[in-house]
Amino acid sequence: MTSSARGASSATSGGLVAIAALIGVFATTPGQTVGVSAFIDPMVADLGLDRAHVLLLYSLGTFLGILTAPFVGKLVDRFGPRRLIVPVVVAVAAACGVMSLANNAWSLGAGFLVLRAAAIAGLSLVTMQMVNLWFDRFRGRVTALAMMGLALGGLVIPPLIEPVIQGQGWRTAYLVQAAGVLAVMLPVGLAFYRNRPEESGAARDFGRRVAGGTSIPAVGLTLAESLHTNAFWYFSAITILSNGVGTALMLDHVRAMAAAGLARDSAIGLLGAMTTAQAVATLGSGALIDRFGARPVGLLGLCFLGFSVTCLWNSPALGGGIAYAATLGAMIGTLQIVYSAGLAEAFGLKHLGTIRGTLFVVGVSGAAAGPLAFLLSPAMAYSIFLGIAAVAATLGLVAMRFGVKKT
Repeated sequence: MTSSARGASSATSGGLVAIAALIGVFATTPGQTVGVSAFIDPMVADLGLDRAHVLLLYSLGTFLGILTAPFVGKLVDRFGPRRLIVPVVVAVAAACGVMSLANNAWSLGAGFLVLRAAAIAGLSLVTMQMVNLWFDRFRGRVTALAMMGLALGGLVIPPLIEPVIQGQGWRTAYLVQAAGVLAVMLPVGLAFYRNRPEESGAARDFGRRVAGGTSIPAVGLTLAESLHTNAFWYFSAITILSNGVGTALMLDHVRAMAAAGLARDSAIGLLGAMTTAQAVATLGSGALIDRFGARPVGLLGLCFLGFSVTCLWNSPALGGGIAYAATLGAMIGTLQIVYSAGLAEAFGLKHLGTIRGTLFVVGVSGAAAGPLAFLLSPAMAYSIFLGIAAVAATLGLVAMRFGVKKT
């Protein structure tokens, strides 16, 4: 094969992998919070459970389900995304089937566990690992493209599934989602999911050589080795903050805006500004990461976080609340992409699945612990968030100065 033909083949293969990753992340919607939220009230009414009880079961199912991520990460390191895509797709569909059979608190909790494990620890992890295997210089932008599948899923799935919930019931709606995941992801997975590009005679980054940017280390660090680096703890702090602070502030959003004198409809309207800023930041940070690397862009995300929390603490109604809401969305979008793209940049690919799986658990733990800070007081919660952000920024500066220097 001539170099031009190989370049054309690499460009086509890389493009198909990027689109497949977008579809793969989109297909995780049944296991994402935005996909579950429409089912909460119908399940509460049908099962005779208290809403708070159902939300507690969801939180526990999320935490226990994500504990499978390190195991899945080891499997994807060993077998690659292509060999795992069919099992994880079948697992997501089966989990939707388990949800349709729930008839009490125990079975509902088990359903949440397998659903979150299959979609988040399974399909999402496998999909994003494929992106890291195929892209180096374009890793940030393709990661951002794939993560837009979350926004697309939130826009498309709930409106499509709501008529089924209202007409045939929530159990049937889960079966419809199971069939949809199989119908979409089995063909996409079998046709377009790939292991390393070298195995199919292709090259990374669409076969293009791009000046500048950052490259993946030639030798991949093990999980044990990564634990001794500044970069590991920097990215750990970032995933704790993006999940913990994002979850905590969004759950407290309406109360905080009411305390600032804003009406409920105005507070709900601010969620649109937050989502828009998150989408813009997701795409923008992907391009910035490709140009400057993940670690400095992470510092930008931490600045967004600091401004948002400080604004909420001292001037929550600034700009009608838009200043706080927009920077919160920008923080979430930026730090999510920094975490997703930065691990390969810092630690290489050989053991990346294991490292990513471990940090999945760290991130979900942050999401679970973040709202608990408000049990003390809002002011104490804001102080804790800013304190962790300051530690993260320090780690980031050290990581930029010394690369993956061991601690």
